[in-house]
Amino acid sequence: MERKNRRLFLNKEHELYLVEEAIPEPAENEVLIQIAANGICGSDIHFFHEGRLGNFVVDTPYVPGHEASGTIIKNGPSARRFPEGTRVVIEPGIPCGFCHFCKEGRYNLCPDVKFLSAPPIDGTFCDYVCVNENFVFPIPEKLSFEAAALAEPAAVAVHAVQRAEFRLGATGVVLGAGPIGLLVVQAFKAAGGGKVICVDIMQERLEKALLAGADEVIDSSQPGVSLENLGDVVFETAGNRLTTAQLFTVARPGGCAVQVGWPNGNHVEMNIADMIDKELTYKSVNRYANAFDTAVTWLSDGRIRSDVMITHTFSLEEAPEAFRWALENPRKTMKVIVKN
Repeated sequence: MERKNRRLFLNKEHELYLVEEAIPEPAENEVLIQIAANGICGSDIHFFHEGRLGNFVVDTPYVPGHEASGTIIKNGPSARRFPEGTRVVIEPGIPCGFCHFCKEGRYNLCPDVKFLSAPPIDGTFCDYVCVNENFVFPIPEKLSFEAAALAEPAAVAVHAVQRAEFRLGATGVVLGAGPIGLLVVQAFKAAGGGKVICVDIMQERLEKALLAGADEVIDSSQPGVSLENLGDVVFETAGNRLTTAQLFTVARPGGCAVQVGWPNGNHVEMNIADMIDKELTYKSVNRYANAFDTAVTWLSDGRIRSDVMITHTFSLEEAPEAFRWALENPRKTMKVIVKN
Protein backbone atom coordinates (compact mmCIF):
# COMPACT_ATOMS: atom_id res chain seq x y z
CA MET A 1 0.00 0.00 0.00
CA GLU A 2 1.44 3.37 -1.03
CA ARG A 3 2.39 5.63 1.85
CA LYS A 4 0.70 9.01 2.07
CA ASN A 5 1.55 12.27 3.77
CA ARG A 6 -1.11 13.26 6.30
CA ARG A 7 -1.18 17.04 6.69
CA LEU A 8 -3.16 18.91 9.34
CA PHE A 9 -4.78 22.05 7.95
CA LEU A 10 -6.25 25.03 9.82
CA ASN A 11 -8.73 27.29 8.00
CA LYS A 12 -10.16 30.73 8.76
CA GLU A 13 -13.26 29.10 10.25
CA HIS A 14 -10.96 27.77 13.04
CA GLU A 15 -11.37 24.18 11.82
CA LEU A 16 -8.56 21.61 11.93
CA TYR A 17 -8.66 18.63 9.56
CA LEU A 18 -6.32 16.03 8.07
CA VAL A 19 -5.71 15.70 4.32
CA GLU A 20 -3.77 12.87 2.69
CA GLU A 21 -1.34 13.94 -0.01
CA ALA A 22 1.66 12.54 -1.85
CA ILE A 23 4.99 12.47 -0.02
CA PRO A 24 7.09 15.44 -1.21
CA GLU A 25 10.49 15.14 -2.90
CA PRO A 26 13.43 17.06 -1.40
CA ALA A 27 14.95 19.77 -3.57
CA GLU A 28 18.69 20.24 -4.19
CA ASN A 29 19.85 21.08 -0.65
CA GLU A 30 16.84 19.76 1.24
CA VAL A 31 16.25 16.68 3.35
CA LEU A 32 13.00 14.75 3.62
CA ILE A 33 12.10 14.28 7.28
CA GLN A 34 9.60 11.80 8.66
CA ILE A 35 8.04 13.69 11.55
CA ALA A 36 7.86 11.90 14.90
CA ALA A 37 6.60 14.60 17.29
CA ASN A 38 5.37 18.19 17.34
CA GLY A 39 4.83 20.56 20.23
CA ILE A 40 1.83 22.89 20.19
CA CYS A 41 3.07 26.46 20.49
CA GLY A 42 1.16 29.38 21.95
CA SER A 43 1.22 30.94 18.48
CA ASP A 44 -0.52 27.84 17.09
CA ILE A 45 -3.27 28.34 19.67
CA HIS A 46 -3.59 32.03 18.74
CA PHE A 47 -4.09 31.15 15.08
CA PHE A 48 -6.54 28.38 16.02
CA HIS A 49 -8.60 30.52 18.39
CA GLU A 50 -8.28 34.05 17.00
CA GLY A 51 -7.27 33.49 13.38
CA ARG A 52 -4.29 35.81 13.66
CA LEU A 53 -1.17 36.77 15.61
CA GLY A 54 0.39 40.18 15.11
CA ASN A 55 0.56 40.83 11.37
CA PHE A 56 -0.02 37.19 10.41
CA VAL A 57 -3.59 36.26 9.49
CA VAL A 58 -5.19 32.92 8.56
CA ASP A 59 -6.79 33.84 5.22
CA THR A 60 -6.41 30.48 3.48
CA PRO A 61 -5.96 26.96 4.87
CA TYR A 62 -2.40 26.24 5.96
CA VAL A 63 -0.49 23.67 8.04
CA PRO A 64 0.47 24.88 11.55
CA GLY A 65 3.36 23.60 13.66
CA HIS A 66 7.05 24.43 14.01
CA GLU A 67 8.27 22.55 17.12
CA ALA A 68 9.20 19.32 15.36
CA SER A 69 11.52 16.34 15.56
CA GLY A 70 11.90 13.35 13.27
CA THR A 71 14.22 11.27 11.08
CA ILE A 72 15.91 12.10 7.78
CA ILE A 73 14.76 9.45 5.30
CA LYS A 74 16.02 10.98 2.05
CA ASN A 75 18.59 13.55 0.94
CA GLY A 76 18.10 15.93 -1.95
CA PRO A 77 20.58 15.74 -4.87
CA SER A 78 23.04 18.21 -3.27
CA ALA A 79 22.33 17.53 0.41
CA ARG A 80 25.22 15.76 2.11
CA ARG A 81 25.50 16.98 5.70
CA PHE A 82 23.66 14.08 7.34
CA PRO A 83 23.19 10.42 6.42
CA GLU A 84 19.71 9.00 6.05
CA GLY A 85 18.45 7.73 9.39
CA THR A 86 19.78 10.71 11.36
CA ARG A 87 17.43 11.83 14.14
CA VAL A 88 16.97 15.60 14.01
CA VAL A 89 15.09 18.66 15.16
CA ILE A 90 14.04 21.41 12.76
CA GLU A 91 14.91 25.09 13.08
CA PRO A 92 11.83 26.50 11.35
CA GLY A 93 13.05 29.98 10.38
CA ILE A 94 14.82 29.69 7.01
CA PRO A 95 16.60 32.98 6.10
CA CYS A 96 17.96 34.07 2.71
CA GLY A 97 21.61 33.64 3.79
CA PHE A 98 22.85 36.65 1.80
CA CYS A 99 21.50 39.84 3.37
CA HIS A 100 23.26 42.15 5.84
CA PHE A 101 21.60 40.50 8.86
CA CYS A 102 22.38 36.97 7.71
CA LYS A 103 26.03 37.86 7.18
CA GLU A 104 26.16 39.44 10.65
CA GLY A 105 24.85 36.22 12.19
CA ARG A 106 21.55 37.86 13.18
CA TYR A 107 19.65 35.85 10.60
CA ASN A 108 16.46 35.94 12.67
CA LEU A 109 16.13 39.55 11.43
CA CYS A 110 16.40 38.56 7.76
CA PRO A 111 13.59 40.42 5.91
CA ASP A 112 13.09 37.42 3.63
CA VAL A 113 12.99 34.73 6.33
CA LYS A 114 10.52 31.93 5.64
CA PHE A 115 9.14 30.74 8.95
CA LEU A 116 7.37 27.40 8.88
CA SER A 117 3.77 27.74 10.13
CA ALA A 118 3.60 31.55 9.80
CA PRO A 119 0.54 31.85 7.51
CA PRO A 120 0.48 31.25 4.60
CA ILE A 121 3.69 29.17 4.91
CA ASP A 122 2.96 25.56 5.86
CA GLY A 123 4.44 24.05 9.01
CA THR A 124 5.24 20.65 10.45
CA PHE A 125 1.96 19.05 11.57
CA CYS A 126 2.29 16.33 8.95
CA ASP A 127 4.01 12.98 8.38
CA TYR A 128 6.71 14.21 5.98
CA VAL A 129 8.28 17.59 5.32
CA CYS A 130 11.23 18.89 3.29
CA VAL A 131 13.63 21.30 4.99
CA ASN A 132 16.91 22.97 4.07
CA GLU A 133 19.67 20.72 5.42
CA ASN A 134 21.40 23.67 7.12
CA PHE A 135 18.44 24.12 9.45
CA VAL A 136 18.20 20.67 10.97
CA PHE A 137 20.20 19.61 14.02
CA PRO A 138 21.09 16.06 15.08
CA ILE A 139 19.84 14.81 18.42
CA PRO A 140 21.49 12.13 20.59
CA GLU A 141 19.87 8.73 20.91
CA LYS A 142 19.22 9.24 24.62
CA LEU A 143 16.92 12.18 23.83
CA SER A 144 13.39 11.08 22.92
CA PHE A 145 11.60 12.59 19.95
CA GLU A 146 9.03 14.09 22.35
CA ALA A 147 11.72 15.80 24.44
CA ALA A 148 13.61 16.90 21.32
CA ALA A 149 10.48 18.68 20.07
CA LEU A 150 11.10 21.15 22.91
CA ALA A 151 14.29 22.35 21.22
CA GLU A 152 12.46 25.12 19.35
CA PRO A 153 10.87 26.82 22.39
CA ALA A 154 14.05 26.10 24.36
CA ALA A 155 15.95 28.02 21.67
CA VAL A 156 13.75 31.04 22.41
CA ALA A 157 14.82 30.82 26.05
CA VAL A 158 18.49 30.36 25.12
CA HIS A 159 18.33 33.41 22.85
CA ALA A 160 16.61 35.41 25.60
CA VAL A 161 19.43 34.80 28.09
CA GLN A 162 22.00 35.44 25.35
CA ARG A 163 20.36 38.82 24.71
CA ALA A 164 20.20 39.71 28.41
CA GLU A 165 23.00 41.58 30.15
CA PHE A 166 23.84 40.22 33.60
CA ARG A 167 26.76 39.18 35.73
CA LEU A 168 27.22 35.58 36.82
CA GLY A 169 25.11 34.85 39.86
CA ALA A 170 22.71 37.72 39.23
CA THR A 171 19.12 37.52 40.44
CA GLY A 172 16.60 36.95 37.68
CA VAL A 173 12.85 37.50 37.60
CA VAL A 174 10.60 35.74 35.11
CA LEU A 175 7.17 37.30 34.62
CA GLY A 176 4.91 34.49 33.45
CA ALA A 177 5.08 30.79 34.33
CA GLY A 178 3.95 29.40 31.00
CA PRO A 179 6.08 27.14 28.76
CA ILE A 180 8.50 29.89 27.68
CA GLY A 181 8.68 31.22 31.24
CA LEU A 182 9.69 27.84 32.65
CA LEU A 183 12.25 27.37 29.89
CA VAL A 184 13.72 30.81 30.64
CA VAL A 185 13.96 29.89 34.34
CA GLN A 186 16.08 26.90 33.41
CA ALA A 187 18.10 28.60 30.67
CA PHE A 188 18.96 31.54 32.95
CA LYS A 189 20.39 29.17 35.55
CA ALA A 190 22.21 27.14 32.90
CA ALA A 191 23.79 30.37 31.58
CA GLY A 192 25.18 31.31 34.99
CA GLY A 193 22.31 33.16 36.60
CA GLY A 194 21.78 32.87 40.33
CA LYS A 195 18.48 33.07 42.20
CA VAL A 196 15.37 33.00 40.02
CA ILE A 197 11.98 34.37 41.06
CA CYS A 198 8.95 33.44 38.96
CA VAL A 199 5.79 35.57 38.99
CA ASP A 200 2.34 34.51 37.80
CA ILE A 201 -1.32 34.53 38.85
CA MET A 202 -1.94 30.78 38.41
CA GLN A 203 -0.91 28.71 41.43
CA GLU A 204 -0.74 25.53 39.37
CA ARG A 205 1.84 27.08 37.07
CA LEU A 206 3.85 28.50 39.96
CA GLU A 207 4.10 24.98 41.38
CA LYS A 208 5.52 23.88 38.01
CA ALA A 209 8.01 26.73 38.18
CA LEU A 210 9.36 25.38 41.46
CA LEU A 211 9.82 21.97 39.86
CA ALA A 212 11.66 23.66 36.98
CA GLY A 213 14.15 25.19 39.39
CA ALA A 214 12.71 28.55 40.45
CA ASP A 215 13.99 29.48 43.91
CA GLU A 216 10.95 31.56 44.77
CA VAL A 217 7.50 32.11 43.28
CA ILE A 218 5.11 35.02 43.72
CA ASP A 219 1.38 35.06 43.09
CA SER A 220 0.98 38.65 41.94
CA SER A 221 -2.83 38.45 42.21
CA GLN A 222 -2.59 38.47 45.99
CA PRO A 223 -3.18 41.80 47.77
CA GLY A 224 -0.20 43.75 49.04
CA VAL A 225 2.35 42.11 46.72
CA SER A 226 5.22 44.41 45.73
CA LEU A 227 7.43 43.65 42.74
CA GLU A 228 9.56 46.80 42.94
CA ASN A 229 13.32 46.38 42.38
CA LEU A 230 12.99 42.60 42.52
CA GLY A 231 15.80 41.46 40.21
CA ASP A 232 18.93 42.40 38.25
CA VAL A 233 17.48 41.04 35.04
CA VAL A 234 13.76 40.69 34.33
CA PHE A 235 12.21 38.60 31.55
CA GLU A 236 8.65 39.24 30.37
CA THR A 237 7.42 35.92 28.96
CA ALA A 238 3.65 36.18 29.42
CA GLY A 239 2.96 38.27 26.32
CA ASN A 240 0.76 40.52 28.42
CA ARG A 241 0.43 44.32 28.43
CA LEU A 242 0.20 44.48 32.23
CA THR A 243 3.38 42.49 32.88
CA THR A 244 5.19 44.39 30.11
CA ALA A 245 4.25 47.68 31.76
CA GLN A 246 5.72 46.36 35.04
CA LEU A 247 9.18 45.60 33.59
CA PHE A 248 10.86 48.88 34.55
CA THR A 249 9.38 48.73 38.05
CA VAL A 250 10.57 45.16 38.68
CA ALA A 251 14.13 45.72 37.45
CA ARG A 252 16.71 47.05 39.89
CA PRO A 253 18.71 50.21 39.08
CA GLY A 254 21.36 49.44 36.48
CA GLY A 255 19.56 46.24 35.51
CA CYS A 256 18.26 44.74 32.30
CA ALA A 257 14.68 44.19 31.12
CA VAL A 258 14.11 41.59 28.39
CA GLN A 259 10.91 41.49 26.32
CA VAL A 260 10.38 37.85 25.33
CA GLY A 261 6.59 37.74 25.06
CA TRP A 262 4.55 39.60 22.45
CA PRO A 263 2.04 41.81 24.32
CA ASN A 264 -1.55 41.48 23.21
CA GLY A 265 -2.64 44.52 21.21
CA ASN A 266 0.98 45.52 20.47
CA HIS A 267 0.70 48.95 22.18
CA VAL A 268 1.71 49.28 25.84
CA GLU A 269 1.85 52.31 28.15
CA MET A 270 5.12 52.17 30.08
CA ASN A 271 6.70 54.50 32.63
CA ILE A 272 9.81 55.57 30.74
CA ALA A 273 10.82 57.74 33.72
CA ASP A 274 11.58 54.51 35.63
CA MET A 275 13.75 53.27 32.79
CA ILE A 276 15.72 56.53 32.57
CA ASP A 277 16.02 57.05 36.32
CA LYS A 278 17.32 53.50 36.83
CA GLU A 279 19.47 53.62 33.66
CA LEU A 280 18.07 50.30 32.55
CA THR A 281 18.95 48.30 29.45
CA TYR A 282 15.84 47.21 27.53
CA LYS A 283 16.25 44.28 25.14
CA SER A 284 13.77 42.49 22.90
CA VAL A 285 13.72 38.95 21.56
CA ASN A 286 12.66 37.99 18.04
CA ARG A 287 12.62 34.18 17.97
CA TYR A 288 16.31 33.12 18.04
CA ALA A 289 19.61 32.89 16.18
CA ASN A 290 22.48 30.48 16.77
CA ALA A 291 20.67 28.90 19.70
CA PHE A 292 19.61 25.41 18.61
CA ASP A 293 22.88 23.62 19.38
CA THR A 294 22.77 24.94 22.94
CA ALA A 295 19.08 24.10 23.31
CA VAL A 296 19.67 20.49 22.23
CA THR A 297 22.67 20.20 24.55
CA TRP A 298 20.80 21.52 27.59
CA LEU A 299 17.85 19.24 26.90
CA SER A 300 20.21 16.28 26.54
CA ASP A 301 22.22 16.88 29.72
CA GLY A 302 19.22 17.77 31.89
CA ARG A 303 19.86 21.45 32.41
CA ILE A 304 16.46 21.87 30.77
CA ARG A 305 14.05 19.21 32.04
CA SER A 306 11.59 17.88 29.49
CA ASP A 307 9.70 15.88 32.13
CA VAL A 308 8.63 19.11 33.84
CA MET A 309 7.55 20.67 30.55
CA ILE A 310 5.52 17.92 28.84
CA THR A 311 2.12 17.47 30.47
CA HIS A 312 0.00 15.86 27.73
CA THR A 313 0.47 13.81 24.55
CA PHE A 314 -1.96 13.14 21.67
CA SER A 315 -1.74 11.36 18.33
CA LEU A 316 -1.86 13.22 14.99
CA GLU A 317 -5.42 11.94 14.49
CA GLU A 318 -6.29 13.55 17.83
CA ALA A 319 -4.68 16.89 16.96
CA PRO A 320 -7.97 18.88 16.87
CA GLU A 321 -8.71 17.59 20.39
CA ALA A 322 -5.15 18.46 21.45
CA PHE A 323 -5.57 22.06 20.28
CA ARG A 324 -8.90 22.40 22.08
CA TRP A 325 -7.42 20.93 25.27
CA ALA A 326 -4.47 23.34 25.22
CA LEU A 327 -6.81 26.29 24.63
CA GLU A 328 -9.38 25.39 27.29
CA ASN A 329 -7.10 24.10 30.07
CA PRO A 330 -4.24 26.58 30.65
CA ARG A 331 -4.06 25.74 34.37
CA LYS A 332 -3.57 22.02 33.70
CA THR A 333 -1.38 22.33 30.61
CA MET A 334 2.24 23.24 30.11
CA LYS A 335 3.38 21.68 26.84
CA VAL A 336 1.23 19.44 24.64
CA ILE A 337 3.03 17.05 22.31
CA VAL A 338 1.41 15.52 19.21
CA LYS A 339 3.00 12.21 18.19
CA ASN A 340 2.82 10.77 14.67
